[in-house]
Amino acid sequence: MVAIVDASLTRFGKRKEDVFQLAKESSLPIIRRFKDIDFVLISNSYSGEFNNVSGINNLISSYLSLDEIPSIRIDNTSGSGGSAILVAKSLIDSGQARAILVIGVEKMSTMKTREVTSVISSLLPPRERSIGISLPSLASIMTKIYMRRYGASREAIAEVSVKNHWNGARNPFAHIRKEITLEEVLSSPVVADPLRQYEFCPISDGAASVLITSDEEALSYTSKPVFIKGVAMGSDSSHITDREDILEMKAVKIAGELAMKRAKVERVDFAELHDMATILEIVEGEALGLLEKGKGWTYYLNGMTGVDGEIPINTSGGLNSKGHPIGASGIGQVIEGFLQIRGEAGERQVKEARVGLTVSMAGFGNSATAIVLGDEI
Repeated sequence: MVAIVDASLTRFGKRKEDVFQLAKESSLPIIRRFKDIDFVLISNSYSGEFNNVSGINNLISSYLSLDEIPSIRIDNTSGSGGSAILVAKSLIDSGQARAILVIGVEKMSTMKTREVTSVISSLLPPRERSIGISLPSLASIMTKIYMRRYGASREAIAEVSVKNHWNGARNPFAHIRKEITLEEVLSSPVVADPLRQYEFCPISDGAASVLITSDEEALSYTSKPVFIKGVAMGSDSSHITDREDILEMKAVKIAGELAMKRAKVERVDFAELHDMATILEIVEGEALGLLEKGKGWTYYLNGMTGVDGEIPINTSGGLNSKGHPIGASGIGQVIEGFLQIRGEAGERQVKEARVGLTVSMAGFGNSATAIVLGDEI
């Protein structure tokens, strides 16, 4: 088993700093505290497209004066952060490294919204892109099918955004730090009918870093390590039209079940899910067994997924409010788990937060990495 012994992140949002400065801002506090880092993993997806930079892992290492420390870039689109954690655990378990610095970073605001959407949608197969499918349009299709099949109210789906913005308003690192009402969500501009602007994540810049060691050495770094109890990845066809059911998030379900099995736990106290669009939080929650199948939407009508609810989801504000700097998002999810389990989440602290789950998802469920975090081995 491995443990997270330190964490640091920047504020997410539209930042004036470049990709290197953002990586430095999140990682330098860790580097200054610990000198025995022997491997660096950079979670980043679009430095070439957004920043005209290649070989970013070596460039960041040199920028941080870590030239002689081996580094690798991990790119799995929006699932890069979770993938980087999985690789870090594997390197430590195999004896290849002892203390790994994982830096997730993305600088996205160099392009306009339409251009960013086009770049990200390039992860879809050519035959689907050729007919105009994008990730927002897939979220639209999923929402319509879910509402029709399960009788979900439009208001219930919008409540995901209301809840996440309430949480984000209490997160000093969030991109959007303001509460919004149900009326504001439903009156915001349409992006992909029936979903509206407040129901999609903003385009963000930012970075997040963690230091990971073996559990045997964790207490030599901190008195409050957070253990990675289980990690697993699931995968599904990149061709959405080949899937039997768009509501069946197979990659998420497989990853979640296997991670829980490896962690030897049956329930979690909170979860950070990939809510690029509001509907995804509900469907992923159902795939993971956190919400009852076909009734997940009802949990949002009575506060059951709020900070004080039965199963708190996206206490950080999620991608929806905290922001989605793609390479940093999965690491940011893990940091929220780190803070919750250590009791350091401030106003959004869950009362009993001993075991948490994060899901870092690539594409529209093309693959997913589930991570179970806990306060003990």
